[in-house]
Amino acid sequence: MRAAIISTPSGLAALLACWLALPAAAQDVDLLVRHSTVAASADGIKRSTEYAERMVRRDGQVWVERVVPQGWHSADVHAQADKEHKHLDVAVAARWITHDDAGKLRVRLASKEDKVLVDVDKTDFANIDFDGSWLAAYHLIDPAALKAMKLAGTKGDLTTYLSADKARQVKVVWNDRLKIPVLVESVSGASSKKTVVEIKTPGKALPWLATQQYTRKDYSDYLD
Repeated sequence: MRAAIISTPSGLAALLACWLALPAAAQDVDLLVRHSTVAASADGIKRSTEYAERMVRRDGQVWVERVVPQGWHSADVHAQADKEHKHLDVAVAARWITHDDAGKLRVRLASKEDKVLVDVDKTDFANIDFDGSWLAAYHLIDPAALKAMKLAGTKGDLTTYLSADKARQVKVVWNDRLKIPVLVESVSGASSKKTVVEIKTPGKALPWLATQQYTRKDYSDYLD
């Protein structure tokens, strides 16, 4: 029956629309997310950027933390700075996003070095490069984006979607069971972006529990 539905474009559209309309089931998952970017400029120079993040997702909670190799970011040097400084390393601070049953979104930054938990108001989301989308935070991309893409094939839990126009080609390999992409790749001329997601066994230790002893602050405390 499933194959018969998928074999017709109208049936596929109806099935996809129905699936996207359903609320996301809360599934515990730990991820290692690797990002790579190649930016090509008009002067013939290509610049490559690579970084990784650890993500912990539980019901109504998402924790994202940059993976920093040992020795690359010195806590000792940071600690020697003026104790009255207002510096907050946004890139290295973990991002803790929660979403309650009433739909209230809360975003906080957690700094292990300073032992502070910083509330970020909606007006400051752009300063930490957060678009304000709970769905995108929970699923890594907003599942609604799949509506505009073409189904390219299914294998087990994975479904591949493709989207192409004159300016950019996009490929998403979506895990239907966990409701996350395991690959997102876009190519625009000589520039490209790629995100590869590795699924880990969910850990028992929840990272946000360590923040219970942190000092509470507001993001506005760091603004001049």
